[in-house]
Amino acid sequence: MRNWSKLAAKWVGLAFLLLLMWLSVNADVQNEDNAGFRFARLQYPGGVPDYIKNWYTDYPAMDSHTARYVGHHTRIDVGSPTLVKPSSPELFRYPFIYSVEPEQMILEPRDAANLREYLERGGFWFADDFHGDRELREFLDQLHRVMPEASPVELNVSHPLFHSFYDINEIIQVTNDGIAKCAECDQWENGPSGKIPKVFAIFDKHGRICVLMAWNTDLGDGLEWADDSTYPQRYSAYSARFLTNVIVYAMTH
Repeated sequence: MRNWSKLAAKWVGLAFLLLLMWLSVNADVQNEDNAGFRFARLQYPGGVPDYIKNWYTDYPAMDSHTARYVGHHTRIDVGSPTLVKPSSPELFRYPFIYSVEPEQMILEPRDAANLREYLERGGFWFADDFHGDRELREFLDQLHRVMPEASPVELNVSHPLFHSFYDINEIIQVTNDGIAKCAECDQWENGPSGKIPKVFAIFDKHGRICVLMAWNTDLGDGLEWADDSTYPQRYSAYSARFLTNVIVYAMTH
């Protein structure tokens, strides 16, 4: 009888431990759901199979570094980074979505329709790391599936976005890790049209920025390699500050 009592006590203890673990996990999930901001990367269809030119370029280091930096330097309650597909209803949970290598995406009609509704309902889409005239045209071809009348407007540093948290008075070209560490390489991508970094915006009918594009620059690499002492620190610092400004602006406008 005494052995049965000991066995029962062990099972009760194990059950209690499992209950505590379940409550802890669900509390973490609830905390993530209630976070003020989560960095959401667009897991788009398309891309070059088995190559870095895809939605997962710089993933996951770029995402985690961005979330950690923004959470530390602002008062925004930042949860863990996440992935979201353009056709998913989960898209509407995130006020900000990020795309890398956006010229690689091939949007299906349901992707475009969901993204269109997302932007019309106040979403903010930021596209990064595409270079030269050809890649700009390829991304705009996809963007016009979402917003047929979209017309990019170039922003300069007088725009409030450049001063939403940090004062950014110069648009810097951030290069990828391979170029940055190659002294004899051209410090830009895709020919002469890839030399000058620019920032473009698409405005909705209310005058709100709904799509922002960082062209001829690789902010993702700047954040991915932020812990690498051999990568230029000024690129990482600029990338972190620019992304922080974009996120703060998206969350407040």
